[in-house]
Amino acid sequence: MKLRTRLFLLVAGTVVPLVALAVVLSILLVDHERETLQRGALDRNRAFMTAVDTEINGHITSLQALATSERLEAGDIAGFGREAVRVLASQSGWQDVVLASVDGTRLFDVRAHDELAAPLEDHSSIARAISTLAPATGNVVYRPQVRNYGVAIRYPVVIAGTVRYVLSAVVDPLAFERLIQMQDLPSGWVSGLVDRSGHFVARVPRRGNAEMASKDFIAAVAHAPEGWYRGHTVEGEDTFTAFRVSSLTGWSIGLAMPPATIYSSAGRVAWALALGTLSTLLIALAVALWLSRRIARPISDLAAAARALGREPESVRIDSVGDIEEVGELARALNEAAAGIREREALRTRERVALREADRAKDEFLAMLGHELRNPLSAITTSVQVMRSAPAGSGIETQARAIIERQSSQMTRLIEDLLDISRLSMGKVRLHPEAFDVEQLVRRLVQTWEQSRRIEPGRISVLTEPVWVRADRARIEQVFANLLDNATKFTPPDRVIAVEVRHDAGDAVLEVRDQGAGIAPEMLNEVFRLFVQAPQGPDRTRGGLGLGLAVVRRLVELHGGSVRAASAGPNLGSTFTVRLPAVEPVVSAIQPQAPAAPRELRILVIEDNDDGREMLRTMLELHGHEVRAASTGVEGIKEARRWLPDVVLLDVGLPDLDGYEVARRLRAERAMVQAKLVAITGYGQSEDEQRAYRAGIDVHMTKPVEPQELLRILAQGVRQKTDEPSAAASGS
Repeated sequence: MKLRTRLFLLVAGTVVPLVALAVVLSILLVDHERETLQRGALDRNRAFMTAVDTEINGHITSLQALATSERLEAGDIAGFGREAVRVLASQSGWQDVVLASVDGTRLFDVRAHDELAAPLEDHSSIARAISTLAPATGNVVYRPQVRNYGVAIRYPVVIAGTVRYVLSAVVDPLAFERLIQMQDLPSGWVSGLVDRSGHFVARVPRRGNAEMASKDFIAAVAHAPEGWYRGHTVEGEDTFTAFRVSSLTGWSIGLAMPPATIYSSAGRVAWALALGTLSTLLIALAVALWLSRRIARPISDLAAAARALGREPESVRIDSVGDIEEVGELARALNEAAAGIREREALRTRERVALREADRAKDEFLAMLGHELRNPLSAITTSVQVMRSAPAGSGIETQARAIIERQSSQMTRLIEDLLDISRLSMGKVRLHPEAFDVEQLVRRLVQTWEQSRRIEPGRISVLTEPVWVRADRARIEQVFANLLDNATKFTPPDRVIAVEVRHDAGDAVLEVRDQGAGIAPEMLNEVFRLFVQAPQGPDRTRGGLGLGLAVVRRLVELHGGSVRAASAGPNLGSTFTVRLPAVEPVVSAIQPQAPAAPRELRILVIEDNDDGREMLRTMLELHGHEVRAASTGVEGIKEARRWLPDVVLLDVGLPDLDGYEVARRLRAERAMVQAKLVAITGYGQSEDEQRAYRAGIDVHMTKPVEPQELLRILAQGVRQKTDEPSAAASGS
């Protein structure tokens, strides 16, 4: 390699960092200048919008004082008009005072007595004031009766709990233009106040109130309540613009400045950096010429090694490159790079294998999920067809109904396992610990399974002793149910499943032993992983997705416990042992009360799903309750006011108002304070429950709802309502 070539390589190695540094510094300087101006512009906007909101609030305060007139309550419109004339004379920024009915018809207009029958302009602000029971600021509109533009501020006049009138003050837009002029903007800057419809309320330089703001500004305001963008003004000028939207009025303010304002100072510094970079390059060239003779041969060797690195990294090994320390360091770096490339190639090979394995696992999981969902769906579909054809009340119809219930329960458990895994993985499971006896929990669950024919009586051998824990009762029952369900899958029907509860070394021990297929030694630590299952045939007669034991382990660990699997080998059964910290027994001094006899309830069902609503109505009526139904939130609120139900079953995902808003409005009704509100929803996260309780809902139930659980909650509602008079009497 020639010396000239080596020189150019060395200079290039020196030039690149300096040029990059100069470019980066220039960019950072321009960005800093732009950010400084951006922050200043945003601060100006906030201050200006605060001034506008203060101005609006002042007008609202004056309207509020005028709205308290006794003449309005007495219906004396003429007398109120005389008061409005005096108020208008005292307000320098007001063009007019208008009193209108709720349908928008003028009842009194200070400036246009001969046009009282004409409707008010800007109906949207009237509607907002009536619907929100709060003041509303309208858009800038042309008022033919006064031949001028104005902005209406609406105030709803509430008499006896009902909006009787809408009182409006029409403000001259020039009042807001004076606020912009007070900013004393630099030459070439533009500031404009824009209403909800995109028309100018005020602008400097001035534009007509009939004109719209630029498309760039309207698009930016629609995207965010505050921000910064580069675009064009209505005159077509290229500018940087800061904007902010008022939460009080919905108006927006824009402050635009020419790009030259931002780039001028940064450009001067950029030239200085360019000259400094050129001087440094000249010095670097001189040093490179002096060093070129000493580095020629090592550089040539390193270049050859670098070329080989791309072709055959396994053969690259540089041993001797002369006595220059930096060149030696470069040689070591090339050796390390070669080793790194070789290691990355090996890692890439392993990753390809892992990706293929993950893809295979994904395909297997989807196949398992499809199988597990299609099986119960097929049975349900067939059973529905059988019920249509079978005689009413026949054994065939009863059998089909039982199949539908059993398969629906299977699908519910499958979906709940999937949801539990998701919640556990994201840390969204909240425990509700209480002290209870594990023995009672185990015996009650076994008895329930036997009574519901989920398992044959006598198939489970129970050996227990009292042992107490402090834990989430529902979650520990879920752990036991999953272990018991797993044991029934793998144990032949003619063999017994043993369940034992005992106290051991300060722990509560729950043990489930089956006589099933057993677990191979290499699988003992794998069975608690997600989607891990023992091998099954194509028919998948044992079912499942490999989720149950993963849920068990994560729930037990959340309680500070442990779970372990043991097996002597295939076909020799398995034992699952759960250990939880034990606590001292809790003795309750409260004697259980006999449940009150159920009585007929007035129940309102608010549900937008037609099938779900009608089936819930039918089920409740079959149990002796009087039921009415509504498909929207607004319809449900009206029906509740007319009928005053004892219980409201409320879906959260309604098409108009969500269930939380419906609950808040019902709680605001004095007659509905004592009603029991029950949310029945597909939203089952802990934050959904908290939001429901904050809205005034008493009970939060996640779909699909067990009918017996719903009837139990309704019975609790009966007892509460029955006990209230006696409680009130004792308090008096």
